[in-house]
Amino acid sequence: MKIYCRYCDSITKHHEKGLRTSVNICDICNTTNMPITLIKSNGEKHFGIQFKFVEWGAEELGSRAKELHEEPQIGYSVIIDPQYGYQYTWLTTPITEIESDITEGDFRCIAFKTKNSEYKLYICINTTKRK
Repeated sequence: MKIYCRYCDSITKHHEKGLRTSVNICDICNTTNMPITLIKSNGEKHFGIQFKFVEWGAEELGSRAKELHEEPQIGYSVIIDPQYGYQYTWLTTPITEIESDITEGDFRCIAFKTKNSEYKLYICINTTKRK
């Protein structure tokens, strides 16, 4: 399977470590990597096991999260490793433009812009659907 490797700094082939685990080992550098990588245009990287797209409620109600989705849309934010609705690894501002959404086998890359930044979301489909 293909996963973004944080040490190789590229998409590489990986193999699973054990059964029913989200631990994946890079075939090139032999390090472990998470199945989700979000890279900001300034080079900042965030890693996780799962992700969702957050649909926001009305601004007059304080813009609280309304619903979580599997697919991106303009106005949704990306949340990495959401837990209990209050804890997460990273949350983007709302998406203003989806530049590309490419799926090749078990690997997907979504490039998008927010008001302040540009991102690429790398997803290993096999490991994220296993949970």
